[in-house]
Amino acid sequence: MAKAARPGSPVAFAAAALLAALLAAPALRAEPPGAATFREAELARVRAAWERLDTNGDGRLAIDEAPEMMRGLLRGADEDRDGAASLAEYAAFLDDPSGARRFPLPENVELLADLPYAGSENPRQQLDLLLPRRRAGPGALPVIAYVHGGAWSMGSRVMARPDVAPLVATGHYAALAIGYRLSGEARWPAQIHDVKAALRWLRAHAERYGLDPGRVCAMGASAGGHLAALAGTTNGAAELEGALGPHRGLSSDVQCAVDLFGATDLRTPEPASRSALFGPAPSSRELLLGAPPVLVPDLARQASPVAHVSPGDPPFYIVHGTADPLVPFSDSAALERALREAGVPVVFQVVEGGGHGDFLIDPEVARRLRLFLDRTLRGLDLALPSDPIRPARLSPGGLPEARGPGE
Repeated sequence: MAKAARPGSPVAFAAAALLAALLAAPALRAEPPGAATFREAELARVRAAWERLDTNGDGRLAIDEAPEMMRGLLRGADEDRDGAASLAEYAAFLDDPSGARRFPLPENVELLADLPYAGSENPRQQLDLLLPRRRAGPGALPVIAYVHGGAWSMGSRVMARPDVAPLVATGHYAALAIGYRLSGEARWPAQIHDVKAALRWLRAHAERYGLDPGRVCAMGASAGGHLAALAGTTNGAAELEGALGPHRGLSSDVQCAVDLFGATDLRTPEPASRSALFGPAPSSRELLLGAPPVLVPDLARQASPVAHVSPGDPPFYIVHGTADPLVPFSDSAALERALREAGVPVVFQVVEGGGHGDFLIDPEVARRLRLFLDRTLRGLDLALPSDPIRPARLSPGGLPEARGPGE
């Protein structure tokens, strides 16, 4: 297994997401008993997974009680360092496995949190809006619509902050951090329906917040990269639009997409390296689709960005490490090939030796992404390098770690 994060540091969201699928799979198949609210229903699922790990039934999940492969991850949930993960600690960990809530927002960033976008009381169907307190110039701002990762089974919109807050702090961008229903609550295509409803909310509120509805970039990492790529390849696609929220007459189109190591073809099995690390638990794709992809080929195709590529798609920026153990590098290569064949502008940024997001701490990765956004959304005449990046810094074990403001 990948080297565990040191105690007290944020745990890599990619490995933690797969842990969530492993632990929660049986509970996700049952309806929560008599849950009065969405939060209670979600807590019931988390409690079931936590209790299964508490093998001696003493109501205390000792780290050493868990299987060895999970201990390093669970140490990240043990905030009080008592050698055990309480139910509250475990629930907080699943909601924010990367520790993004501890990321200090730059002084120039204003956070408007918990804004409902789908006309529901479901806290998963909310977004956070990040605005610069001092804008760099007049006029409406281009928008980064960020979708969080977590194997579609965990995480929350707070995970967007380390990636988007430094961009918003420049005064040139606004950002949406989009929450969506996880696979334990709703099967596919609920997740893309939520994302598109959030994009329609953006256009309904663009004038109020000084946003430019004609300059929107879908962006995400891992599972969020998959959803961002799908948003980019399905502009105007009625089959995935859904009917959520009060703004159904507005567009959910995006003008560019940034896919950070997301899966692009869900018709294929997850890589053998995933099974080697996490055993025979249902895969994240199975949990998302409700069955192995081979048994639901139409759903698997519908959920695959590469299957929707067409000549009218907006520009793409794809980043993937050649040594990714969780999402095959070939997924991004296939998406780039399909986009090029369709005549869609695309930059495929290869990270030599990079794992599943461990390279995000390298400043050159952030610099090149910023160049793409400045060129595509702000119209600046900038060259976009695409030669492979050989990171000077990689986080331990091939998995991402926390970054400070501006990194």
